[in-house]
Amino acid sequence: MKNLVLLALFFLTLPVNAGPKTALVIGNSSYKSIPLANPANDATDIANNLELLGFEVIHKDNLTRQQMRSVIREYGKKLKIKGGAGIFFYAGHGMQVSGKNYLIPIGANIQSEFEVPDESVEADLLLRALDDAKNPLNIIVLDACRDNPFARSFRSTTRGLTRMEGGTGTLIAYSTGPGNVAMDGEGRNSPYTKHLLKQMTQTGLSIEQVFKRVRVGVENDSGGKQTPWETSSLRGDFYFVPETTQDTSTPKYRDTNKIEQTTMTQAKLVEPEPKIGRDLKANTLMSNFNSSNNDTYKLTIYTNPSSAQVRILNLEKAYQSGMELTPGDYNIEISDEGYISKKQWVTIDKDHINLQVTLVPSD
Repeated sequence: MKNLVLLALFFLTLPVNAGPKTALVIGNSSYKSIPLANPANDATDIANNLELLGFEVIHKDNLTRQQMRSVIREYGKKLKIKGGAGIFFYAGHGMQVSGKNYLIPIGANIQSEFEVPDESVEADLLLRALDDAKNPLNIIVLDACRDNPFARSFRSTTRGLTRMEGGTGTLIAYSTGPGNVAMDGEGRNSPYTKHLLKQMTQTGLSIEQVFKRVRVGVENDSGGKQTPWETSSLRGDFYFVPETTQDTSTPKYRDTNKIEQTTMTQAKLVEPEPKIGRDLKANTLMSNFNSSNNDTYKLTIYTNPSSAQVRILNLEKAYQSGMELTPGDYNIEISDEGYISKKQWVTIDKDHINLQVTLVPSD
């Protein structure tokens, strides 16, 4: 008997999260000597998630050294003015030399180890920008521990990145442990970013819980060969999606004259028969689901405005209530007339997923 999984979509009007939230997301893929397949995808998907979660996002791909330094300067200035929470995400080549970490820009011409400081961007530049901004909370995510592309011309054989110490209120997350190398991945995203995308949209998880779940997922996928790592001096709690409580009374922050009628639609998700060598359609990233239990899992999307419509872009047939879906990855678009639409890849497999989507007016 096939296991059944129910996909439920709920559309509710929620307030925009209080407090400024700013992010800088960089993905460097187009290296001349050793290009990487996934960093630009990783950066795009992380940026989309953060926008859905209410962040103002600066998103850049394939930057030169000067461009990276300039955008880090811009990011620091924004944090200094706005305050609040800041997130920096980098995917691409990175290396350590003489105990310091460097992010490798596009166009770097490195033939010897002594040239790294002049051709790369020292990670401490970001830490100095954050220290100058003096905002209370910063999260730095480095999916940059891929193997050194210039290792054959170096005297040292140190791999990966070294541990860094940020100021008070800073969490630094690495895609693998100090001195180790992370995988770029064979799918759309690196193994690390894949799990981060999934966990950052879960309701009620503190930032520490998010990265613990990411660590477990990456370790399982890599057979224990890759273990993500974090250092933290956070003094308070941070949630990408805070826990929501059911309250039958009218919340004080709501204007009941402006709330639209809540609607609910459901779609049934059915486990496919196992197939070997299955051909996948373009833009479709399927993943098998195996479970011995008849558990029910839900994708919950909170939208503002509540009239927003949902489309699944990597399906040939249009979305409708009650349709059957196979477990896998779905490119979901949230749109409404008069608003800028947003897109989000969502994996439907073994966990509840909660997304909070606030559309921005187009005028």
